[in-house]
Amino acid sequence: MNPITKNSNSSFPEFSYPDYHIERELGHNRSGGRVTYLATSTQTEQPVVIKQFQFAKVGASWSDYDAHDREIALLQQLNSPSIPQYLDAFETADGFCLVQEYKPAPSLAVPQLFTPQDIKEIAIALLEVLVYLQQQVPPIIHRDIKPENILVERFPQIKVYLVDFGLARMGGEELAASSTVKGTLGFMPPEQLFNRQLTEASDLYSLGATLICLLTQTKSTEIGNLIDETYRINFRTLVPHLSSEFINWLEKMMAPSLKHRFPNAAAALEALLPIEIIGEAKTKSSTEVAEKINALATKLVLLKLSFVTMLTVGAIAAYRTAEPVGQIRNSVEQLRLTGECSKCDLRGADLRGLNLRTVDLSHANLTGADLRGTDLRSSSLENADLTHANLIATDLRGAYLKNANLSAAKLSGANLESADLRGATIPDNFRR
Repeated sequence: MNPITKNSNSSFPEFSYPDYHIERELGHNRSGGRVTYLATSTQTEQPVVIKQFQFAKVGASWSDYDAHDREIALLQQLNSPSIPQYLDAFETADGFCLVQEYKPAPSLAVPQLFTPQDIKEIAIALLEVLVYLQQQVPPIIHRDIKPENILVERFPQIKVYLVDFGLARMGGEELAASSTVKGTLGFMPPEQLFNRQLTEASDLYSLGATLICLLTQTKSTEIGNLIDETYRINFRTLVPHLSSEFINWLEKMMAPSLKHRFPNAAAALEALLPIEIIGEAKTKSSTEVAEKINALATKLVLLKLSFVTMLTVGAIAAYRTAEPVGQIRNSVEQLRLTGECSKCDLRGADLRGLNLRTVDLSHANLTGADLRGTDLRSSSLENADLTHANLIATDLRGAYLKNANLSAAKLSGANLESADLRGATIPDNFRR
């Protein structure tokens, strides 16, 4: 039996065995023969991620099967809340598929605004994942840490997931002297770029480069613009607001020479925890430092309040004077920034994959909105109009949907466990 058939209503393949229905493409590497899909298991009705390795395609190689097999073996032995769980694997007509737990969170490659403190929290969370990997026997080296391979939930608190272990290696395996360098330019440490032996410090370089992208709002594809001829990333002039201690820590993470880096993630984490990311160096008196930090914090709070006020006033003005498209755009921005958009006009809005956990969307007009893969856990959708909304693979656990209109909404793979549906209008063919 061929495990892949074509869906008559789309260009996506349809996995009839072990019975997965593809919802949309999440990403692809055509030259490498890899495509990633968001799908729904028709057995559990839960969203999953399917990574298809198309070895028979032009440009792909059956020798990559070893990497596929290695990734499965690694994921099967890992058990961390910060690494999506391995669920299944199966053969297709032109390759193999790997099935993993789906996390409804955008990658760091998606433009987002993070405060310096947010970025420190992300750094801590990622170091904790690396500590876990390096505690395995033998230690595991990821080899491809970059913004695209890190997913981040923001509400109600920052939660980080590390994905794509296709290049990962165990410490006991051969990590050097291969004929082809594999990794991502700009994020590979020099020892990886030049096919030398990797260590537990190798992933620290990649993590440091990722943090610089966030701190300087540099796209991952443009990180090379900051690298000099000694393979050192120059960023000091771009972050004058950061403390010298934190900058020194970051430079040590990315020292071109292994001997000048932290030896492992545990050492880097221990050094980072007490560091204030914004402030003066410790050579100043503690009183002076405290005064400057407080003054800066006050300015930031006032700036944030001013910005939110300006945005809110602008949104109200736009709602009164702009065309419907402008109104909807302002509503989306208000929702992203404040987490509140009661009575908002969000007709046809693209809200795919967003973390909208606990948001207030009561009485909102979400007719035809695209909410595929969105995290709406514990959100308030009382009296919301979700007619024809696309809620495929949407997480609505614990959502308050009292009197909501879900007529003709697409609910395949949606999780409505513990949701309050009193008085709600739902499609006749929906099976909860």
